[in-house]
Amino acid sequence: MHAFHHKYGYGKRALVEAQISRIKRCIGARLLTRRLESQQREGVIIANLVNRWNSFGKAICVKTA
Repeated sequence: MHAFHHKYGYGKRALVEAQISRIKRCIGARLLTRRLESQQREGVIIANLVNRWNSFGKAICVKTA
């Protein structure tokens, strides 16, 4: 099973899916505006926000037990 995960990059896919899930939980699954121009602007704003979040770095998990 480990070879399968390594061969197909399963861990990377799981990280991407987790990131998309976090974005949808925080921002919502849909765009809020109706017009195409507004939706494009909203997409740029969301992308900039996600980039800002990612610039803070990744959480460091420490096993305590």
